[in-house]
Amino acid sequence: MKKLWIAVLTLVIVAASCTFWFFTLKNPQEKVGVKVVDQLGREVYVEKAERIVSLWPEATRVLFALGVGDKVVGLDSSSRTCPILTRAFPQIVNITDVGSVGGTFDIEKIAKLRPDIIFMRTDDRELAESIQTKLNVPVICVRFNPPGKRDWSYDIISIIGAAIGKKERAYQLRAYLEGKLSKITKITSAIPDSEKPKVYQAFAYDLLKTQAWSSEIIYGGGINVAYDPQKPIWYSVSLEQVISWNPDIIILHGFGKFKPEDLYNNPDWQSIRAVREGRVYKLTIGWTGWDLAGTVIQTMQCAKVFYPDKFKDLDVEAEANEIFKVVYGVEGLYSRLKRDYGLSI
Repeated sequence: MKKLWIAVLTLVIVAASCTFWFFTLKNPQEKVGVKVVDQLGREVYVEKAERIVSLWPEATRVLFALGVGDKVVGLDSSSRTCPILTRAFPQIVNITDVGSVGGTFDIEKIAKLRPDIIFMRTDDRELAESIQTKLNVPVICVRFNPPGKRDWSYDIISIIGAAIGKKERAYQLRAYLEGKLSKITKITSAIPDSEKPKVYQAFAYDLLKTQAWSSEIIYGGGINVAYDPQKPIWYSVSLEQVISWNPDIIILHGFGKFKPEDLYNNPDWQSIRAVREGRVYKLTIGWTGWDLAGTVIQTMQCAKVFYPDKFKDLDVEAEANEIFKVVYGVEGLYSRLKRDYGLSI
């Protein structure tokens, strides 16, 4: 009889343990924690964010700006080579490289990092859903220019802030950046199109590759000669097309290999007004996506070179150093970038 009771008690304990395990096993769709609606409109529930993986540099920059860089345990390859992040946070190169989405992405390596939350770009909805299901980890999709909106959106800051428990810092950052941007656009938005310069923006490694949509040109008060809503962000053109556009100003990619002198000394470009008049500038443009501080700084650069008289009191280098200090907490970051990449202003 005693053995029977022991057997029954054992079964009860085992059953109770199984029941407990069953009801505490987290389901990816279980509505536990803080609800976050990402930029694809997906509802994601986050319980904690002590171990973070970012698969998109824009998200990585926001995470470091919000002060949780020490919680990031895995990064995409581009985040670890970003010229801004590597100068502001040299330790970033020691964070585990999990590859790149669409390239060397390694889900097994991510699983070994035991993340609480993963951030990735809005371009990969199916992959985000797949990772969330396979790893049982919330995946949040963000981007500075989300689907259906090629213009910048600072929503990325608010969304990430809510997901990692940094709402107040996110609010402050967003308000600061939007305030800085509005000081420029208040002036440039009042300029009629007939008085705006025509601008051509070149890719980092190919002068005949240009941007279909460029918010910094628009906010800076220029007209993008290559604007085409049907084209991808960057697309190829012919030299004949650039000559036909005859831009007043040419912008070279700040992190690219070309200098203004390369165009001034190239006979093929001499017929273009910007080259003839010496209005070719090397300015910072996004490195794999946009930088939250860079969005404002790039607009300031454009406004300064487009309208030197209207912005004669704007000291871009001083302003940019201040913005980087507020965002990343690093002194003189813009001055270092200007020196290292030969920026025009």
